[in-house]
Amino acid sequence: MTVTSGIVVGNAFIDNRNYLLSLSLCGDTLTHNISDIFFEIPQMVSRDLAERAGISASPSKRTEISARVEILKQLREVERQIAQAYCAIGSRNIALYPLVRSRNPNEWSTVTVPQAAKLISNTRESGYPTLLASHRYLMKHIIEFVPHLTSHRVVQTWAVRPQSHVDKLVAVRDMIHRSDPAIDIFVAKASSIMTANKKRRLDSWNEPPTREPAMDVHYTAGDLLIIDVLHHALRQHRDIRIDPYSLVVTTILKKMEVAEVVDSGVLHQVLVDLGHLAPWDDLVSRKRELDLSHIPDEESPNIIGDNHIVQKNLTRMATATAHGNTPLGPEDFYFRDPVEHLRHDFGNLPVYVIDDVGAEELDDGLSVEPIPSEPGAAWIHVHVADPTAVIPPAHIFAQKARQMGSTAYFAHRTWPMLPVSLTQSELSLGAKSQSGQPEHVLTFSFKIDSAGNMADYKVRAGLIRNVITVDYNSVDHLLGSIKKYEAFRPFDLERCSSLCVTNLATEHVDNLRLITEMTSRHKQRNINSSNSFYSSLPKARITITSKPLMGTPIHSLVPFHFNGFPTLTYEVVGQQMQDSGSRMVISECMKAACRVASRWSFDNHLPMLRRSSKPPVCLGDPQALDKLLAMRDSAGYVDFYAVQKSKLYIPPVEHRLEPAMHWSMGIPDGEGYVRVTSPLRRYSDLVAHWQIKHALLHPRTTTALFSPGWLTGYAPEIKKKEKEYKRAEQTHFSFWSHLYIKRFMDGPHAAKDRHDPLQSLTAIVSGVRPNDRMVSSPIPCYIPSLGLLGSLSAPSIAAYAVGESVKVRITSVETGLQPRLHLALRT
Repeated sequence: MTVTSGIVVGNAFIDNRNYLLSLSLCGDTLTHNISDIFFEIPQMVSRDLAERAGISASPSKRTEISARVEILKQLREVERQIAQAYCAIGSRNIALYPLVRSRNPNEWSTVTVPQAAKLISNTRESGYPTLLASHRYLMKHIIEFVPHLTSHRVVQTWAVRPQSHVDKLVAVRDMIHRSDPAIDIFVAKASSIMTANKKRRLDSWNEPPTREPAMDVHYTAGDLLIIDVLHHALRQHRDIRIDPYSLVVTTILKKMEVAEVVDSGVLHQVLVDLGHLAPWDDLVSRKRELDLSHIPDEESPNIIGDNHIVQKNLTRMATATAHGNTPLGPEDFYFRDPVEHLRHDFGNLPVYVIDDVGAEELDDGLSVEPIPSEPGAAWIHVHVADPTAVIPPAHIFAQKARQMGSTAYFAHRTWPMLPVSLTQSELSLGAKSQSGQPEHVLTFSFKIDSAGNMADYKVRAGLIRNVITVDYNSVDHLLGSIKKYEAFRPFDLERCSSLCVTNLATEHVDNLRLITEMTSRHKQRNINSSNSFYSSLPKARITITSKPLMGTPIHSLVPFHFNGFPTLTYEVVGQQMQDSGSRMVISECMKAACRVASRWSFDNHLPMLRRSSKPPVCLGDPQALDKLLAMRDSAGYVDFYAVQKSKLYIPPVEHRLEPAMHWSMGIPDGEGYVRVTSPLRRYSDLVAHWQIKHALLHPRTTTALFSPGWLTGYAPEIKKKEKEYKRAEQTHFSFWSHLYIKRFMDGPHAAKDRHDPLQSLTAIVSGVRPNDRMVSSPIPCYIPSLGLLGSLSAPSIAAYAVGESVKVRITSVETGLQPRLHLALRT
């Protein structure tokens, strides 16, 4: 691990990834990810000077040499100022940790770099030298301060470790340094416990999951101290910084002789074998950064409190008369719907809510109205659940929703953004119409003409009364839709999922067929008129039968005896599933509603945060994009490996106020895309709803509820949350799919005639070897039949091209927080 300063002088595109090239303090050219940057100073040197420096390892032109000399001169001057500021911090000899740690010894806190600089430096105004010196102070104190795992460069916020964690870690490290006999005593005791638990797990392999306290296990205070520290050590860590727990984990696990190489996967298995983690405990949802409670709902003080607030408000709304201008408290719902007098009543118009069987939040439905005077044209209405009819922007539920960002969906449990007691009784579509009450919605309507164009659009607060709930499979069956892509179950080829079809009247089938025809025509028109394409690989998905699946309490010091394991279903699911049949209809209608929201907001001069993305940049063949567009199928998809070979840089999604292009959605510049269709599960959609309804209430005002400044400040928050949840989702399903495969391989009672898809695996090379000179450097591969990536160990002389097929076998499976399949060539 090397920490250095540098100046960014260029970019490089390697294996379809964008890297930065920086000139280091020593004069070397470094290639690295943008995530490797922990602190940045914008425009420290001019752009012209950086470009003149070149990007080659050894400068060949005099202009490059002189530019690099000038850059290094400026860089060393900055380093001198930073060193001076760091010495000034050291001379004050102020310990930062006691000033910023939580008062609760078991709770984390946070500190930003500017906050730290004010506390430990002697300057009132913190310039870049002082800020970077303070950053280095935080980097040096590895036990007390933890940088953000993925977004540290942007947020510049450090997590401050709880005092109890620090004390326990220091205590165990001291035990190791003085060779305390308690370490060996614990190791011996742990070994016998693990042996018994492994036998219990094997004996109950195919039983349902159960747990009971291990009353026969007795720990000393020293044992509990070690176990607690091992619990704290099980978390993701940036390799760029020394892990303060590595000494403890490596020393103790090496003494246990559990593995030659100790990593997070080995530590995870040790805690399972000790009975302190259930074999089915999900590691990702337990991450501190996600801040998800693992207390059962019926025991959670927060959920019990939220349910009380919901019940109190619903009772008052049902019994009280209008309260006029009575001020609202932080726990008060609106006394009456703010836009009640503006709502358009859709009467008995059928509203089709289409989702998966067992979907937990039904927040959108579709209606269609043909236009008799215009053959081939129709209005499609997207009715979106309207939580803002009862929840004010300053409500405690709104504050909690912002903190959470969105509902957290995991295979074993769902953490809703809004209280379930409120969504199920009042907000989820269909909840009120079953009892004859109208449902509040925000409706985004668009008119599709005979050519598939969006010819007109409207945004209205609405009332719907005729909600018909039906699942995707039923709609596809009723319409006779041909499914080109379905989920594939590699381990259950003979198991057919039971199809229970909901029958609908002919009127409803005809309406659904018309919606499908209009949506398909609109989608095809968009594909033909855009220069976008889709490209993705199918991915493994795990479904858990018993949900919610409860494991052990966080950092439980009480050991358990675990038996059995939950029933899992392993599927390989492709993005193309979303672009066929009824799933395509819902997807395209939601996209259209978001386009309508952007257009309407622009027409009404209403500031909105829009998602945008720029078109790809050709870094090799200038015709690469045109060639890929020529390969598109009818749904707009292009072969994944053709894209990998094309050397295209696809810019990431941004959040902007302007109605800019969203290339990946096929949305042109000037139109924009505002997410509005999921207010029950995304806070940003709630913000858009409040903004729109304020404009509906005050059509002549020029002052929006959320100002452009507020929205701009909120944008990084959205990006951070989206990145965290996307990363968590990927790691979560990767963890469960790898765990499934490991159990499949290790199963002690496997039937002799069972289908074994692991015996004939074929992988496709998905990237280049990171270092061709190293035999140990693996080749990234993708296994289509499993929907997983793997690392192929092959001789260094073996050269494989991206997209090439190779026969492989699995040599080992890593679980934990960094799951991985290790592959070897199959002969």
